[in-house]
Amino acid sequence: MPPYKRGKKSRPSSAAETPTAQLEAKEGTEPLASFKESGITDLFSVARPFKNQEYKSNRRWKNLKQIVAQEEQGNEWPVDFPTYWNIDAPPSLVPQKKYCDLTGLPAKYTDPKTNVRYHSAEVYQLIKTLPPGTEQQYLALRNASVVLK
Repeated sequence: MPPYKRGKKSRPSSAAETPTAQLEAKEGTEPLASFKESGITDLFSVARPFKNQEYKSNRRWKNLKQIVAQEEQGNEWPVDFPTYWNIDAPPSLVPQKKYCDLTGLPAKYTDPKTNVRYHSAEVYQLIKTLPPGTEQQYLALRNASVVLK
């Protein structure tokens, strides 16, 4: 047995040692000889036995106008059948993100006096300098304003 050699595998020195050449030598022909002899130049013109030529699809493609008209009729579908108009998602289990009322950055803190959300200490200093009533305008932007009667 020859000693184990490290490094690249040695490649066959002649074409006669390759697997394709050995296969050709056994069969005595080229691998694609039968295809070349048949004279077929276009593979799409060859009949495929696995494909039925008489098959007609019953699927009818609909445009958007037809889909909307079908949705508006609604009498074809059962009441519980989901459509594009009545799909409701359950409430999210993830808590809603809170954003700073002044900067729009993620808010980590809330001012206990005014209930205005803020991002950092600099923004809190700005909130303290706001004139009275301005914080109600910021709260009204996110529909959290307090209405006093």
